[in-house]
This record gives sequence, structure tokens and C-alpha cells, in this order.
Amino acid sequence: MSAGSGNGADIDARAAAWAVRSAERALDDREQRELDAWLTADSRHLGAYVRAQALWLDIDRAVALEGGARRAVPPARARNWRPFAMAASLALVVLGGATAYDHLAGRVETGRSEVRHMVLEDGSTVTLNGDSAVQIRYDDKVRQVILRRGEASFEVAHNSKRPFVVRAEGLDVRAVGTEFVVGIGTGGVEVTVEEGVVAVGGTASGSAAPRYIRRNEQFVAAATGPRKEVLDAADVERRIAWRKGLLVFNGQQLGDAAAEVNRYSDLRVTIDDPTLARAEFMGVFKLGDARAFAGAAASAFNGEVIRRGNELVLVRQQNSPSH
Repeated sequence: MSAGSGNGADIDARAAAWAVRSAERALDDREQRELDAWLTADSRHLGAYVRAQALWLDIDRAVALEGGARRAVPPARARNWRPFAMAASLALVVLGGATAYDHLAGRVETGRSEVRHMVLEDGSTVTLNGDSAVQIRYDDKVRQVILRRGEASFEVAHNSKRPFVVRAEGLDVRAVGTEFVVGIGTGGVEVTVEEGVVAVGGTASGSAAPRYIRRNEQFVAAATGPRKEVLDAADVERRIAWRKGLLVFNGQQLGDAAAEVNRYSDLRVTIDDPTLARAEFMGVFKLGDARAFAGAAASAFNGEVIRRGNELVLVRQQNSPSH
């Protein structure tokens, strides 16, 4: 076995088998040589073996405590179920390891107010919005990126023999030589195309056949059903301004704008008036600048900002007219 071979679940399973065997009886010379060779073949093997032995010791202690609490049970009977308990516990470890591998391998994520730009091995680029996470899953046949949360922008290097696929919440977005954005929000999965064409499919697309989304178009896979709309170039540019560290609002409802600002700041903006939250708002702000946004909104709507802990609460001044 080469130094880098084997995934985490396989290694844990092999380590569990060795831990059970060596704990139940002394290994013969052949088995000891085989174990030594396996431990030295990969630096991960020793760590997995130590963890498996530690788990065995925990079960051994549990058996001893059980025997002390129920003296009527002969020690031999207690020992008979130890391998089964060990196997069951290690099965949970292996299952948990496989689940962790499925969700953590190749994972990249950003914190609040962080935008990260990455160049992948094929020359494609990914830009992660704040509080977002992706997993990079490249192999010889397909270039796959799984969007786990948030939003990401993609500029894809052309390779017709190795498709580029973004998966998000059951929706597959397949593209070759194009630029597009995929986001997971409360309204569903949004796909916005800047250049080229993408094909969307999968369980979230609402159709067995792929749907083709072109430049300045947006596809939304929502709980109420999929929909597609045509955007103008200015609206597309506004929606992806976060890549330049900006938030641009041009007629969005103030409540929606505040929610977008809060994505990048621990200091949160709260609109303490439902009517005010529905008012249309315009402005350009740096990511994370909640104070500037709240101040501009208060000025635009004759309101005031009240600080409450980590909140900036926007309220109307008394006797101010409605907008």
C-alpha cells in the first residue's frame, strides 16, 4: 500500500480489525510482520490504530464496570460480547468517518465578511462569498464542486472531455467555458449566468430533461417550483458586486438589503417597522459596513439608529411621514 492510498473509512476499518485481533490474542510472527508493514506504509495508519486501541480500552473498562455492578454474570459471559460491542462501536466510527469524509474532504469555507478567490488545478476559478462552503471533487472523468452553503462564482476552463459540474441541494449545474454564480438561499437555489451557457438538471430542476440557462438569465429552483427569468446586464453586475467587496442596492426592499448586510457583519441591522422594511432603497456599501448602511437608511427615511447590544435598530422618528 502506497503512502497516500486508502480513504479514511477504509483505514479505520482495517485498524479496527487489527485492534480486535491483537487484543483478543497474541499475534503470531506472520501477523506481526503484516501489522508492522501496514503501520509503516502510511502515516495515517498508526493514528487510526491508536484510536481503535483506545476505543477497545474504553469498552474493556465498561465490561469491568458492568461485571462489578452485576456480580451474578460470570466474567466469561461478559467477555463473550466484547468483540460484538467492539465491532458495533467501530462500525459507528467507520460510518461516522465515511459521513465526515463525504462532507469534509476537499472542503473550503469562508467566514462572515470573508470573500475568497481560488484557482483550481485545471485553471478554473472559484470565488466564495461570505459564510459559504464548497467541496472540490476532481477526478479523471469529471470536475465536480459541491456547494454546501452560501454562494460561489465560477469561471470555468474549457475541457469538453472533463465536464465541470456544480451540485447544490439536488440541482446539478453543468458548464463548459462559462461564468456563472450558484447560491443557496431561503428562496431555493439560484443560478445566474454571466457568460456562456449552463445546463441545469437533477431533482431540484423540476424536469427530467436539462434546462439551458444563457447569458444574463437566472434559474431558481424553489419549493414552489422552478422558474427562469431574463435579467439586464446592470442587474447581473449588481448581484455579483460582492466579488469586488461591495453591496449594491437599486430599488431592493430595505428589509432584504439589511439581511444582505447582516451576512457580512457581526453588528446586525434590524428594521423595527414592517412598513419601513418594505420601502425601496438605493446605495453602495463596503462589505461588513453595517454602520454606514444603517446611517444611510436612517437619513433616507427620516429615521434614527438605536444601538442595542450587537444590533443597530432602525426606527422612524416620531411624527415622520411614511414613504
